[in-house]
Amino acid sequence: MLDSYAARSCPVKTRNRFDRTVRLPVNTSSDIAIRASTDAMQELFTGSTAFKKEVMDALAAHPDAVDLRSLMDEDWSERSAATADAVAAGALLIIAPVLPLDVAGHRAGQPDVLVLGPPAPDGDTGYYPVIIKRHRVLEASPRGRRQPCTPLSGGQRLLRVAGCGVRTHREGDLLQLAHYRRILEATGWCSGGVPVAGIIGTDEILIRQGRPVLGRNRTHRPGDLKHLVISWANLGAKRLRTFARTASSGWRYRSSLERYDHEFAFRLRIAEIAARRTGSPDDPDPRVRPIVVHECESCPWWVACKPQLNDDDLSLRIDKARLDVHEITVLRSMGISTITDLACTDVEQLLPTYLPEVQHRPGAENRLRLAAERADMLAHGIAVKKTSVGPIELPAQGYSIDLDIETSAAARVYLWGFLVNNPDDDSGPHYVSFSRFEDLGHAGERALAEEAATWLVEQLTAHPEAKVYHYSDYEVVHIRRIARKSASPSLRELAQNWTRTNFFDLFPVVQKNFFGVHGLGLKKLAHNGAGFNWRDEDPGGLNSQCWFAEAVHGPNHEVRAGFATRVLEYNEDDVRATRALRAWMRTLS
Repeated sequence: MLDSYAARSCPVKTRNRFDRTVRLPVNTSSDIAIRASTDAMQELFTGSTAFKKEVMDALAAHPDAVDLRSLMDEDWSERSAATADAVAAGALLIIAPVLPLDVAGHRAGQPDVLVLGPPAPDGDTGYYPVIIKRHRVLEASPRGRRQPCTPLSGGQRLLRVAGCGVRTHREGDLLQLAHYRRILEATGWCSGGVPVAGIIGTDEILIRQGRPVLGRNRTHRPGDLKHLVISWANLGAKRLRTFARTASSGWRYRSSLERYDHEFAFRLRIAEIAARRTGSPDDPDPRVRPIVVHECESCPWWVACKPQLNDDDLSLRIDKARLDVHEITVLRSMGISTITDLACTDVEQLLPTYLPEVQHRPGAENRLRLAAERADMLAHGIAVKKTSVGPIELPAQGYSIDLDIETSAAARVYLWGFLVNNPDDDSGPHYVSFSRFEDLGHAGERALAEEAATWLVEQLTAHPEAKVYHYSDYEVVHIRRIARKSASPSLRELAQNWTRTNFFDLFPVVQKNFFGVHGLGLKKLAHNGAGFNWRDEDPGGLNSQCWFAEAVHGPNHEVRAGFATRVLEYNEDDVRATRALRAWMRTLS
């Protein structure tokens, strides 16, 4: 039996689950009929679980909802039977259902919610599957589409939102919904008509001048559900661009159901072949072999896949703008598996054969050229190279302040870090920070920003020629966001004036002058170019969010103080890194 994540995730996972010659990376209970997908397990670590609970709690408050979460610890058959009872009773909403096993189709599934559809002309009713995802699922659409949505609050009123639609790059969500749709069809519980399914994401639909509109992009705040909606997706609409050998263009639009059926059938064949492998000499060859994708970073099967890869495998070594699975597969079929293979290949001679096989991917030629450039640099041990000629244009040296902020998982700015460099001060640059190691609300975040802005405006007023350096527009975006709802003269002056006259973003300069094997992020470029080293062994923005959480919620004062120090040192190293990067760039010609 395959779960709803099989068709959307790496097919090697399916092989590993059923291949007895592959050692499991974790202990599993022999009496569990259906093993949880590693993708589902990963959701526990992304904040999705809390968001899902919050949404389910809101749905459970509906008078016609049946909430089956109390049965979560019961076995599959009991939960499936409870779901069947709720369906038989015609419940409007069924929360945490478990669908009957589709034995013939080899499918098992448990959508987050089932929503009762409208009656068919013959009086029959059925259900739509709905999933809850802690990310945005809608995007602006220039084609004049009207996206159907149902608000979580306000009954079953259907809104049609002009100028937006479900994001096609959320293909994984659509394939997961198609999996549930196929089970509902096999069970006889499926609503008739257009094959519709729903996603509850973090998108907000606002009512402006009596019309529903898609709200601006912002991180979901816990407890704020009033503008969330069920976004309905037509799984039969042909909107997914896929490879098609028989099409003159090399690609074709297919529906989510068509895409799902193809991917599921492929994984079913993989599972069937893998299940026949026992370690004997006449075992069938595996249907698939490992290719590194983003999933590998958190996949427990990595310990089984890594030894099967050459140390110089293309998918392993090129970790920025990675070629996708199909692109790597095509290159391997042409005898190009490693960075050395690609670096030694004439791309011009490769393109006539390669491009017809990868037309599913827009910009395939440029993607290959960039991969070839990275392969050549890796083969020669080069991490970053200057692409421009002559000196790099930077503001004149003088009084400078390097700025870096840190945000929590809730997207609140809890730390403003500054490195002040006064050329008349022989003691050298010194670090200044403003922080609150606590769970901040709107008011707390705003008060901290006003404190930091007051200090910064004082420095700029005293040194009007000073430059405030930052890496990307992240800091400016947050300054202006917080200032919009602040009455602080200093913060508003900073947002409206100083950010336009005295702030300098180093990232566009870097983009114009450098090419990096591992990208042009500050951590990579400052280390590989300027030779700067962070004190922490594993520096990173996401890691700092985990450290902040420990600094706020750690079990005792010693733990909390230790993580607060770790965050402050990390932030100080970030601003020192931008200064080191700037100094290094001034030496280049």
